[in-house]
Amino acid sequence: MVKKAGAETLAGEVAERLRAAVLAGRFHAGEWLRPAELRAEYGVSATVVRDALARLAEQNLAVRSPNRGYHVVPFGEQDVQELVEFRIVAETAALRLSIERGGLEWEGGLVAAHHRLSVAGTDPGYGSDAWFVAHGAFHLALVSACGNALLLESCRDGLAAGDLYLRWGRRASGIEAHGALGERDPGPEHAAILDAALARDADRAAALYRDHLQLTADLLAASRRAVTA
Repeated sequence: MVKKAGAETLAGEVAERLRAAVLAGRFHAGEWLRPAELRAEYGVSATVVRDALARLAEQNLAVRSPNRGYHVVPFGEQDVQELVEFRIVAETAALRLSIERGGLEWEGGLVAAHHRLSVAGTDPGYGSDAWFVAHGAFHLALVSACGNALLLESCRDGLAAGDLYLRWGRRASGIEAHGALGERDPGPEHAAILDAALARDADRAAALYRDHLQLTADLLAASRRAVTA
């Protein structure tokens, strides 16, 4: 049960717990989020649950269907492609601004975030919970100096949804992923993006970033086709 507080605060707390549950894979793609069950689990009112679900939808982790309520985002090829198109537009724009506006502090934070990601890729390994945390931190570090709060929030939400699709894709492919999705090593891709960003080569960094996101979408689509064939 969440602690008693104002409706706004409670809605925020429930939204964060729901977000964590979705990202951890507690709910399946497309699963309906039942308000009565959530009210009982979190010990809050229907209004608080409704507000929390609306916030989850704003973060691209849930979808509202008129007269039916909210369900976890679906996981189809079109859903993945639409998300990657959104992310390419938002995150390459934010990356270009960060390269233009970021200073030494941004560079240092970026190098540190990449180091943590590299370590997590070895121990405990690519696709682990620790790797996903470090992966998100690295991508956010790349765009963190964009100087635009709205754009940064869009990047954060797109990244969360993208990592959720990646988790689902790895599970769907087999025991933490066989095939192209599981065999991929994104380390060299991240390193190349880092080098271009530190060199202040915005065009190259944006192109590498775009290709990185598109490759993920392509591998996820191939993974789904292989599973459903």
